[in-house]
Amino acid sequence: MRQHTRIAAGVAAAVALALTGLALPQAGAADNRVTLTLLHNNDGESKLLPQTLRSGATSYLYGGAAAFKAVAVREKQQARSLANNSVIMVYAGDSFLASRTLICSEPSDPKSTATVWDAAAQKEIGYDAHILGNHEFDYGTPFLRRYINAFAEKGAPVAQPFLSGNLDYRNDPNLRDLVPTPRTLDSTAITPGKILGQSMIYTDPKSGQRFGIVSAITPTLQTISSPLPTTVTTPDLGQVANLVQKQVNGLQKKGINKIILVSHLQNTANDKALLAQLTGVDVAVAGGGDELLASPDVALDRQVLPGATAPVGNYPELVTDKSGTGVPLVTAPGDYAYLGRIDLEFTPQGRLVGWNKETSFPRRVVVQDGRSGLLGIADAVLPNVDIYTDVQQALETGCLAAQNRPFANSAVVFNTSRGTATAPGVRTAETNGGNLVADAFLSAYNSKRGEAGLPAASATNPVVAVTNGGGIRINTLPATGSAGDITRGMTFDLLPFDNRITVVADLTSAQLKEIFERSCSTGPASAGGQFLQVSGLKVTCSSGATAQVVTNPSGERTAGTVTVPGSRVRTITLDDGTPIVTNGVPVASAPVVDLVTNSFTAAGGDNYPTLESAARKTNLGISYEQALYDYLLGFPKAASGLPTVPATDARYTPGVNTRFFWVS
Repeated sequence: MRQHTRIAAGVAAAVALALTGLALPQAGAADNRVTLTLLHNNDGESKLLPQTLRSGATSYLYGGAAAFKAVAVREKQQARSLANNSVIMVYAGDSFLASRTLICSEPSDPKSTATVWDAAAQKEIGYDAHILGNHEFDYGTPFLRRYINAFAEKGAPVAQPFLSGNLDYRNDPNLRDLVPTPRTLDSTAITPGKILGQSMIYTDPKSGQRFGIVSAITPTLQTISSPLPTTVTTPDLGQVANLVQKQVNGLQKKGINKIILVSHLQNTANDKALLAQLTGVDVAVAGGGDELLASPDVALDRQVLPGATAPVGNYPELVTDKSGTGVPLVTAPGDYAYLGRIDLEFTPQGRLVGWNKETSFPRRVVVQDGRSGLLGIADAVLPNVDIYTDVQQALETGCLAAQNRPFANSAVVFNTSRGTATAPGVRTAETNGGNLVADAFLSAYNSKRGEAGLPAASATNPVVAVTNGGGIRINTLPATGSAGDITRGMTFDLLPFDNRITVVADLTSAQLKEIFERSCSTGPASAGGQFLQVSGLKVTCSSGATAQVVTNPSGERTAGTVTVPGSRVRTITLDDGTPIVTNGVPVASAPVVDLVTNSFTAAGGDNYPTLESAARKTNLGISYEQALYDYLLGFPKAASGLPTVPATDARYTPGVNTRFFWVS
């Protein structure tokens, strides 16, 4: 049992306030208090190069792994040299993301020896622990293993700790040999090659203080990524709480009295719900939500990137746990744009006293140059030389340079954004960008079906196409947001996953209704990755009707079980006018339909049990990005000499819906 009480929620703010104006506590001070500087980030998602942001009339560079490393070094040195604190730096998941940068690492080739660029950068940055996120599994566990192995030194077994408390690797030949016994890692005695733990005891090498780290990944992992045969052991948040509590209790029994929860649950709302079911956690780091939190006690122009969106909450946010005590919760936006820092003060018995309000806030990452000088950004940094040379320049002059050559042009700007309640996107409604991708799938069927032995599409063999909004990843095509050239880098960023064009054959009208009930279970005001963009048919859904409900999958399934059928689908009609669903009822005499989609969706990804259980599936042998690339090459050439999507193509008129309709 713990030998102390925690900060009561009602007095935590006062305790934190009491720290204002105090010097950072020194190790060995009269009261022997311990100060931990906890550094954190999440969702770097392969944004290894700096990006551009506009503030007023000036555009400047922010983020990127090289500048992020410089900020991390600065904060570590300040915490250790000036304040003599204990220091821990953690990565809260989504260490990479399918994109043109990740494609440079050849993630779909398990035999590739290409540099894993994300690992190269993160190894240089220097983390004490990585917590696994959902995107680590997007290319399956063969590439995750390559990524982990890339942290090894000179061919020795990897010693970098990776944590996830609720994953089972026993049936996964790519990962199971990395699992230690017991599953709690000890930073002072890590066995190289046995680094895939549940929890961790971290001993600060300077102060000797010991801290515990517990971890968890989203229970929806098997529906939103491709981890199998690694499985999630906790299909709902209640079971996540039970498992994390066991981790906490286990560390307490080992005498660890300062415990950090680092999770990747997709947003801070889930972390707050989890903390409400726990006791014994002193501080929580959330990953997956990209939320910007800012300290109310530090000037915003020291925390927030100029021109960036406003903070959505306080850094930290105080969350009441199961025992009624306050737990500070922190997170930061991704893309290497911010490094979070919170300085926590503990008594020798491990009682959390509070956090230093002068030093606890997110550090923005701005590249120091003339543009940052014009904006008066005093905390801008020179990028770390090693990462700049070995990673950034190597990518810019090599793989990425080859991707920047135009191969097509468009007189139309395609909307491929996620979408919001007020601005439609591929996860909320029909868009011309979604139409483009779905049309490319149908074109791929027509060009590749002969090699696969499939019949031609016809009135008696109807073929339609769908693609999930979650598989479309950038806001516009062309990526500039203006009509013009399209490069392979843009299509790689747009459709970056290792998804293959797959045909699901002979779907009945009842099955198609069930599929679109899942698609329409998200609403026009709620962007869900399962929302389908379509080609070859028209769909009407009622936003006010009952939404389908599907459980999270268990065991080695990709999708769960439908518990509420849903009644949102009103009509489905093929382009030739053939009714499939009328007035919410499947048409008994409707023909069976072949559906072309990506392999992730065909396997039940995004929680489509109807597709997971479909009997007949045929892989056409090309990626979904290749399908779009080939489709764009098929447009007539314009004066530029490039195949060009004309402004007169009615299928792609911005804002005009012809395929999907929300009704009340």
